[in-house]
Amino acid sequence: MKAAEKLRLKREAIYAAAERLFLSHGYEGTTMDAVAEEAGVTKQTVYRYCPSKADLFAGLISGMGEERSGFSFGNSALEEELHQFGLAFLTAHMGERNLSFFRLVMNESWKSEELRELFAKHAQSRWFDELSDFLEKRLELPDAGSIAQIFISMLLSERNRVLMGRRSPLPRDEIMTHVSLVVGIFLKGLPRDHTVK
Repeated sequence: MKAAEKLRLKREAIYAAAERLFLSHGYEGTTMDAVAEEAGVTKQTVYRYCPSKADLFAGLISGMGEERSGFSFGNSALEEELHQFGLAFLTAHMGERNLSFFRLVMNESWKSEELRELFAKHAQSRWFDELSDFLEKRLELPDAGSIAQIFISMLLSERNRVLMGRRSPLPRDEIMTHVSLVVGIFLKGLPRDHTVK
């Protein structure tokens, strides 16, 4: 086995161990010593790949934002682009892994400023940034970021019911129905003087 492959496998083992521990023991309850033991490596090896627990957690939640199912904005009509974004975004956010991390953050963020800051900085940033850029180009609005946040909040409106155990995660057909509803309401609420390109 080549050295590069060994390094990759070691890194994957460390991140997989960290994820298991974060989700079973929480952010505060997970230590770098425990990650090393769970991954079957030395603590020095863990620190070689990630200098801190915060970096480990940031890497995991940043990676979730990159699970994009190959989605990228194109040149279709605004409604179609928003619909495709909504499907990819909500499908990713209804996945059990994503829901588990969100439950963890909601459970512990009230007592951990570090966790609050990590989540604010790394969660959903690529989704949000790309949507903001897309809306700014298509609509020529100075507050595209605020509008992107409203759209994302509308897409996630069903997630609270899932997180509270009032329903199971939306299956594909319900995701499609919900996205269509959100896109329709969102487009009707846009300022009338926007320019669509």
